[in-house]
Amino acid sequence: MTVIKEINSGLPKEIRSVAVIGAGPVGAGLTKALVNEKSFDKIKVFEKRSTLGGLWNYTKPHFKSHSENISASIPCEEPHGKRLQQLKDKNGVIFQSAVYKYLDTNVPKDLMEYKDLPFPEGSPLFPLREQVYNYIVSCSKEIENLVSFNSEVTKVHYDDDKHIFSILTKDLNTGNINTENFDAVAIATGFYDLPFVPNRPGLKEWHSQFPHSVSHAKDFDAPEDFKDIEGKIVVVGNSASGSDLAFELAGFLNKVVYKSRRSESFMPSGSHPLIEDVADILRFDPKTKSLLLVNGERLENVEKVIFCTGYLKYLPFLPSESEVKSHGDKVLQSLVTDGARLHNLYNHIIPYNLPSFGIIGLPKYVLPTRLSETQGAWLARLWSKRIQLPTMEIMKYYDQWFQETNGTGGKYHDMLFPMDVQYSQRLNKEIREAGNGGYFGVEWSSEEIKLRSSIKVIKESYLSYFRDTGKRAENVEELLHHNYFRWPKDAKLSVEPSEVVP
Repeated sequence: MTVIKEINSGLPKEIRSVAVIGAGPVGAGLTKALVNEKSFDKIKVFEKRSTLGGLWNYTKPHFKSHSENISASIPCEEPHGKRLQQLKDKNGVIFQSAVYKYLDTNVPKDLMEYKDLPFPEGSPLFPLREQVYNYIVSCSKEIENLVSFNSEVTKVHYDDDKHIFSILTKDLNTGNINTENFDAVAIATGFYDLPFVPNRPGLKEWHSQFPHSVSHAKDFDAPEDFKDIEGKIVVVGNSASGSDLAFELAGFLNKVVYKSRRSESFMPSGSHPLIEDVADILRFDPKTKSLLLVNGERLENVEKVIFCTGYLKYLPFLPSESEVKSHGDKVLQSLVTDGARLHNLYNHIIPYNLPSFGIIGLPKYVLPTRLSETQGAWLARLWSKRIQLPTMEIMKYYDQWFQETNGTGGKYHDMLFPMDVQYSQRLNKEIREAGNGGYFGVEWSSEEIKLRSSIKVIKESYLSYFRDTGKRAENVEELLHHNYFRWPKDAKLSVEPSEVVP
């Protein structure tokens, strides 16, 4: 039996080496901040893919001939013991990404940009998938020399006595296993890997009887893939992906698409007369191939069900309960439980019992590129000792405040406007107070706050303009000029700092 001793919960005396896990859009913002801090002798980025771009790598064509291998088990309600779908071709291992063929963003390009790196001239207001990918790759080039590609992190352990992390990686081309030690580790993998597919009575039996009829949004690529579906198509979920997929399917197929929802959406979406909103699913009935809804209604002749129900928090390289050998390992192991949220964090970034471990890009409903720069700048200054941690009591208070405000479950990391702006402003205040030098992320301007407060109506106006003209507006002024948009009366020009958290 391993005896686990308590460790000092503060930072090591000095952090000279940092491992970053993930070289996607969040990893790029973080790594630039670490480099510009000029305090670390070694910064190494581990990326399981063979290229930059992370989530924005479009891989669906590789998986279409393997459609029997869906991206998640049915149902999928907890993260432990799961493995991600991957394929191998002549270029190496390919991981399925959530982006799909006709995806465009739900965020205006002005709010997606890294600091001082605008999208190319002529880009639409809401860029297309391939435009975002090219932008992310271009902006990531400056950190490419630090990236070890095709390197999948398989395990992270912490040594209490030496105050170091050991990182085990697998070379996906050769199969070789390697171990390296670091003073600090930052996670920048994003959390769009492992689909969440909630269970409902009868779902397992339905999936067993009709194994290709149930999928997750991560498997969706294009509406034309559904042209031979004769029965009903039901999209489950009313957030970004649910609204987008229902809109694409109804428009292309010219048939009714049913969208099962529990609540109103905070996200912008296109409207279509062939999208029919229905209640949440109570039960799957495979004998009659029908769905019983919570309001007593029944959908007959259902041929396809697409769960657009989000993703589980999934960090498979953390120690399992049986692998815990130190107090630090115990802290890491306890971060992920049921996959709804991460636990015992200060600022949604660091475990307050192990602050040499960081997680970037965790909050939801935020702008991940610019937030990664701000969070990265804050974390870099923390690890270089230019920002000091508050007391343990204060760090736990912040955690408790978010639990009381957002709940202890899946909404814990939600930062709807204006909370996202307030959170960034608070981090930026600490960054500025740390003094000159190092990386500074984007500061929110009044015009950007105005955009942020009006995203939903801007995107919906943009979609109407595109539907009527076939043209993608390049800016808000174009929508204003053609009378497709006017600023809402409640559009904000400023956000007052929160008197407490965030």
